[in-house]
Amino acid sequence: MTKTATQAVVEVQYDKLVKSAVNEEGATNDEILLAQQIQQAYGPAGLGILTVSGAPGFAELRQSLLPLAQAFAALPDKIKDLYIDPASTYNFGWSHGIERLANGQPDRYKGSFYANPLVDVPTTDDALIKQFPAYCRPNIWPTQHLPQYQPAFQALGRLICEVGMLVTKACDKYVQAQNPGFPPGLLLQSIQQSSCNKGRLLHYFPPEPSSCTVSAEASTSLSHDDMPSTSSTSSDKENGSSKHNRQEEGDWCGWHTDHGSLTGLTSALYMKGDDIVPSPDPQAGLYIRARQGGEVTQVCIPSDHIAFQMGEAMQVMSGGLLRATPHCVRAPRRDMSGGVSRNTLAVFMQPRWDHILETPEGCSLDSQVGVGQWQPGISFGDFAERTVQRYYPATA
Repeated sequence: MTKTATQAVVEVQYDKLVKSAVNEEGATNDEILLAQQIQQAYGPAGLGILTVSGAPGFAELRQSLLPLAQAFAALPDKIKDLYIDPASTYNFGWSHGIERLANGQPDRYKGSFYANPLVDVPTTDDALIKQFPAYCRPNIWPTQHLPQYQPAFQALGRLICEVGMLVTKACDKYVQAQNPGFPPGLLLQSIQQSSCNKGRLLHYFPPEPSSCTVSAEASTSLSHDDMPSTSSTSSDKENGSSKHNRQEEGDWCGWHTDHGSLTGLTSALYMKGDDIVPSPDPQAGLYIRARQGGEVTQVCIPSDHIAFQMGEAMQVMSGGLLRATPHCVRAPRRDMSGGVSRNTLAVFMQPRWDHILETPEGCSLDSQVGVGQWQPGISFGDFAERTVQRYYPATA
């Protein structure tokens, strides 16, 4: 019988991040503890995720926005279609059924609304808009049909970015301590100078008995470099095994690794119609695959915490000292879900499209970086396009 284990997610207090951001006195006890937490969360042996508690106003902003994901998804298709932007490869506005699952089928399990929470118009340069439409096109807002949508999205997105920059500054300090030749503040500057951060408001539709399932074989057909984890671990075999009676499950979001710098996440809000309900299945939710050992862990994010997952761009820029991890979202069992949907916000903090992803001096490139689609001298925009093509069909 395969053993199972648990692993706690690292929790960092918001006020400790604020103090660290302004500290110029060197290695205080709080600084030493924070560096240990960064290593535990984002180092090669970590889950690639931590949570931040105590962010002012977060709980209220989360409560204001997440029900709107359900409200938008409930609009008639002809209205939702007004907010589709194929020219951006569906990276602005509404997207549903465009991504592909591991078995090649269209992903109808979730719908996404994408917008830049900080900048409505990233650029007016037509050449850049054509070259990098997923980052340079303007926001689309459903103001006519849901006037509260834009302000709620922007308010929560801005807060997550602000807290994420505090986390990134702590990452800068950690990497520089490990590699004295690392340029001070490099990771933070790459995000602060960017105008292509992206929020994704997700609505996972209630599983339906007639919907296709993701089999154990399909859910593990992607490489191990494309998967994530959480707080109750199991082996690969167990993750897809009939011993857990999960053959009838569907994956709401298949295995993948975020390609940006840092992803901010809210905990999920489950709804049945217009009512907020508890999670119908304790085994549903976010799962992460550890880089070392391949254990799969279920991650539970407290409702008043913001989670931050490491991305591949920051993995490259840190020379592999910080590591992204593959992850997925498992749907509840159909016999337990009773028409329950899942709603959450992810905010992808990332460099500008023209930022060159370079490794630190002295890094032995491929052996330390560990990101397959990265090549020396590649811009983040080209790096991202390579990644997007793995999940989206070619567009005309």
